[in-house]
Parts: sequence; structure tokens; C-alpha cells
Amino acid sequence: MSDIFAIKITETSVESILPLLTLLTPIIGSAFIGLAGLKSASVRNVLAAVISGLTFIFSAALFFTVVNGFTVFYSLPSLAGVEMSLRIDLFGSVFALFSAFIWFLATLASIPYMKHEKDQTRYYVFLILTLGGCLGVFLSGDFLSLFLFFELMTLAAYALVVHAQTDEAIAAGSNYLYLGIIGGLSLLSGIILLNAFTGSVAISPQLQEIIILKEVAAAIAVLMIIGFGVKAGMIPLHIWLPQAHPVAPSPASALLSGIMIKTGAYGIIRVTTMLYSPAQHMAESNLWSYTGSIGHIIIWMGIITMLLAAIMAVLQNNAKRLLAYSSISQMGYILMGIGAAGYLGYDGAMGFGGFSYHIINHAFFKSGMFILFGVIYARLHVKNLDQMGGLWRKFPFTFAAFAVCAAGIMGIPGFNGYVSKTLLHHAIVYAYESHFLWDLWLAEKLFMLTSGLTVCYIAKLFISIFLGPRPANLDARLEESGPRETWIERIVAVSFIGVIAYLGLFSPSMLQNVVMPMAGTFTYSEYYITYTANTSVWYPADLLGIAIGLALGAGFYIFFKRQDIFNYIPPKGLSVERSLYKPATVFLGFYYTRFGRFVDDNLNRGFHGTPAVLQKASQGAVYLDGEIFSTGGVQVSRFASTAWNAVYNYWIGLVNKAFGSIGHFLRNVFMFLFKFDYSARGDKRFQTFSISNIDFDLYIVLIVIGAILAVSLLFIL
Repeated sequence: MSDIFAIKITETSVESILPLLTLLTPIIGSAFIGLAGLKSASVRNVLAAVISGLTFIFSAALFFTVVNGFTVFYSLPSLAGVEMSLRIDLFGSVFALFSAFIWFLATLASIPYMKHEKDQTRYYVFLILTLGGCLGVFLSGDFLSLFLFFELMTLAAYALVVHAQTDEAIAAGSNYLYLGIIGGLSLLSGIILLNAFTGSVAISPQLQEIIILKEVAAAIAVLMIIGFGVKAGMIPLHIWLPQAHPVAPSPASALLSGIMIKTGAYGIIRVTTMLYSPAQHMAESNLWSYTGSIGHIIIWMGIITMLLAAIMAVLQNNAKRLLAYSSISQMGYILMGIGAAGYLGYDGAMGFGGFSYHIINHAFFKSGMFILFGVIYARLHVKNLDQMGGLWRKFPFTFAAFAVCAAGIMGIPGFNGYVSKTLLHHAIVYAYESHFLWDLWLAEKLFMLTSGLTVCYIAKLFISIFLGPRPANLDARLEESGPRETWIERIVAVSFIGVIAYLGLFSPSMLQNVVMPMAGTFTYSEYYITYTANTSVWYPADLLGIAIGLALGAGFYIFFKRQDIFNYIPPKGLSVERSLYKPATVFLGFYYTRFGRFVDDNLNRGFHGTPAVLQKASQGAVYLDGEIFSTGGVQVSRFASTAWNAVYNYWIGLVNKAFGSIGHFLRNVFMFLFKFDYSARGDKRFQTFSISNIDFDLYIVLIVIGAILAVSLLFIL
């Protein structure tokens, strides 16, 4: 298919309109979905599924083109003199592929879920429009293009967050939008600085140019990581996520958690392990120390994110909020892997393999859990775990798929999460062993602790929904809800089972053929890329590590259950929103209000006091004119006039005296020269001064005229 849309093909690249077509299909298609919704709901639903399916096909065509060794690109119009383009390497194409596939499954799952919801047309329009923005992030060849698609995705997804239009949804949407805009402005500021000081916004290794900027280099990194970190749910920028997920429709929550937060991770990866890495010809230079410093910080941002979010997930009774905190925690794993890759520098392929594989795995098992829970919620309209239980018989396909997703996220051997978590554990251990820093030793221990907490809260979720005792009123709700699982929901469930099982059972093939070849675009050692691709995760030490995590999780679950810690409600003051954001907002509001009041009061005083000041100034002018100028002014005027006349007369006297002397001198000269031509004695000696028989008096006239002109010019100048 890629050949059909190709414009130019070389040995290593393909210029094609396929990337543009992949993006325009959902962006333009969303408008047609809106028009179809005005006529027929069935046509609208089918059209949404077809557009998302067609987008997946185009994404697959891009992937198979790139996996064969080509880079696909397409030039976009420049903006403000900055070149923009679409450029797809293997890393971006893999992100686009799994995102489009999961979006297709979520669109299918939306058909039965949204059947009894309001404003369905608006939902499908923005669902597909968000797909276009999301894919644009992965297919962009420069940070400016990425930013534009990033903002399109942010704004379009707002309609999904506030879809229910309840007070809770509007509040969650406001927080999402505010943080999204703040993150976008931070990202744009970093891009502007990057372009201003380097003249390039290309997504490529530029550390050798950036590092000489010193403080500006650090500012660019901070601004861009904050911009992407908001979307990635990085603590303390995460507060929108646990608010948005519970209120959004479950298929939309699946995309918010499984795909959209990956755009934030994708951006941080492109900044940390690409933009702030040296070019290949400088791969073994000491420039990596700068990347290592950034990576060290991100390791701890990831550790803090994964641990605190896991603790919050344990304490949640709302299933969707629990899954939201789980997503934040899993993003902590990914951030830690990004940091380890940056910290290890040229030898960071293990970190790359770990976070790349975990991004793919998390996209499937977390979006699957949201979609599968949506199957139950669409019937029961219940989110609290203490109101559910014993549902495995009523929803067999959902139960089986949810169990597979849970096994994946807990890291049970044979499922996908085990492989990526093992690689991430290797990466943090390698980071520690590279310099034996005590804080990285601690980071590895907290990694293991978080793995135990993950097992604990997932077990709580799974047991509460499917295996726990069934509440008395649940059967009546089930009878009223109608059919248990539609054929679409069963297809979606089986799809998640198949993909997660494949990613777990065929991990060597995935590592060798997909995950590690993605590292070819980055600056990594070929030796460590090959080493990671051939890494086995079935060594006794790896199995022991996951066994410790599972044992910790089981112990936590039993202890928390017996001590009723699952129902503990932490003080509201401990939340980041209440302890950090609200006080900061109040302080800034108070500060700027007081400052604004000070400025306003002084301006008011100025405006109100100016007429009085002007009146007094006018009265003073009248007094000066009437009292001072009328008496003393006359005397001053007379003295000035007399002095001026005296100076003038003195000057005229000097001039007359000077010109009188000059005139007398010139008159003597004239009379002397005149004798040469008019000697009464007729002496021949005087005649000899005449040249070519021209009377000498002509020369006398010319000399006089020249003298007059010279004196005139002297006075003019």
C-alpha cells in the first residue's frame, strides 16, 4: 500500500502522502461522523468504526514500510519561518500502530456502551478527532509539528472528559484543561528557546549544540519535560488524571489511560534520550554526563510517581479512580526506565528496551481493564467496589479478559508485564552498578516495594468485582440490565486476551524484531542493543524477583484486608491538590490581587488628584505672570536688551575695523599692481609681466573677486 502513495523512493527513505492520509482520515472523518449523526445513529456508529479501522490499516502500512528499513516522511508548510514535517521512524510507527489498534477496539466497545448515553454524536466526533491529534504526535518529524498535534489532542479530549456534563465532570474537565494549557505553554516555551538558540526544532540528537548554552540548555529541558509530564501524569502534575477518568465514558477513559498519557511519555523519551543525546559520530564522547544528570533526576521522578500513586490506588474504593492511580503508577515505571536509559547513556539500551516494552504492554492491559469494566458499568451503573462482587458467571468473557489483563499488570510469568518489568528491574540494577550510588540502591528497593503494592491493589480490584460476595440487590440490577455481553464486547475481550498472551509468550520475537530495532534511531551501543534483544527473562534470579513481588502483594492484601486499611480515607490535606496547588493558587491570587489593588489605588489617586495639581500649577502661573513678570520681568527685559545692544555694537566695531584694514591693504596692493600695466614712463620692464599679451589688470580683477568670495564663504560657514 505504501508504494501507491509514494512520491519518491530512495535506498533508505520514502517520501509519501501516506502519513498525511493517516492523519487526515480521522480529522476530516470526524466532520462526516457529525453530519451522519444528524441523519442516522446506526450510520454514524458504523462510520466511526470504519474510520478508526481505516486509520489502523494506514498505520499498519506505515509500520510495515518502516520495519523494512525505510524512513517515511512528508513535508508540511512552514510556520513562522520554521520548517515542519512528518517523519516516521520505527519508534514512532510502533506507537502509532498500537494506538490506532486500541482506538479501533475502543470505538467498537463504544457502540454498546454509548447506546443509552446522551450526546452520542458529539462523543464520536471528538473520539475520532482526538485520534488524529494523538497519531500526529507520533508521526511528527519536529517539535513544532508535535506541539500542534499535541494541543489538538488536548482540546479535543476535553469534550470526552466533560461528556456527562455533571458538576463533577465539569470540575474535572476544568482541571484537565488548565493543566493541559499550562503544559502546552511550557512545551511551547521550550521549543521557542530551542529554535532561538540552535536554529532547529528537529527531533534529532542535538546535545553537542545544546550543551554550550549552559543555563538555557537546562531551561529547555525543564520546560519541555514539564510540558510532556503533565500529560504523562507525572507527580505532582498528575491531579487531572484521577479526576478525569471516573467521569469520562469508560472507552474514553481507556484511551486517556492507555494511549493519551503515552504521548507525554513519548515526548519525554524524545527529549531525554534523543534531543539530549550526542550524534552518532560523538557517541563515545563525555557529553553523556549531561544526559546522565537528567536521567538521574527522572529516575527519582519515576520512583516517586510509581510509589505514591500505588499507595493511593490501594486506598481507592471507586474502581475507575483506582485504575486511574494505577495508570499514574505504571507511568512511574516507564519514567524510571527513561531515566535509567538516560543515566546509562551510550550503554542504556536495557532501559530503552524496558520502557518501550512496558509502554506497549501497559497500553493493552490498562485500556483493556477500563473497557472491560465499562461492560459491567453499562449494566449496573456502579463504580464502588463494595457494591459489586461475584460477577464472573454473568460476564464470562469479560472475566477471562480482565484476569489476563490483571495477570499482565501484576507481572505474573507468561504474561506481557512480566517481561517488561524484568527488563526495567535489570535497568535500575545496571544503573546502580555503574556508579554504586546509594540512592539508586534505594530506588531498586522501592521498585520492588511498588511491585508488591501493584499486586495488592489489582487483587483487591479483581476479587471485589468478580470473586467477592455478591450484594443482595445486585441480582435485581442484573435482571434489569438485559443481555450480559454483546458479540462486539466478546470480540473486544478476545482481542485483548490474544494480544496480551502474544506479548507475553512471544517476547523474544518481540524484543528481537520490534522493540530493540526501535533503538536503531537512537544513539546506543550496538553491543548493548544486541545484548538486550537476546536477554532471557527466565533465569532463577528474575523468577525470584517476581516471586518476591507477588509474595509482598499477597502479604499486603491479607494485612490490609484484616486491618481494614482498604477503607481508610486519608486526610484531604495530604493530597497534592490541597497541599500544593490550592495554597499556591490562593497565595498567587492574594499576591496579584494586592498588587493589582495597589496599582489601581495609585492610578485612581493619580487620576483624581491630577486636576487639583493642574489647578494649583495654573494658579502659580497666573501669580508668576501677574506679580513677578509684571515688575521684575520688565527690568530683566531692559537689562537683557541693553546688554545685547552693547555686545552687538562691539562686534560690529570689530568687524568694521578688521575689514577697514583689509580694504586698505588690498587698495595698496591694487595700486602697486596697477603700475605694472600703466607706467607713465613706458618702461619695458613693466610690460614683461603681461602673459600672452593679456592685460595684467584682468588678473587683478580675478584676485579681487576670489578674495570677496572667500570672505563671503567664511561668514556663511
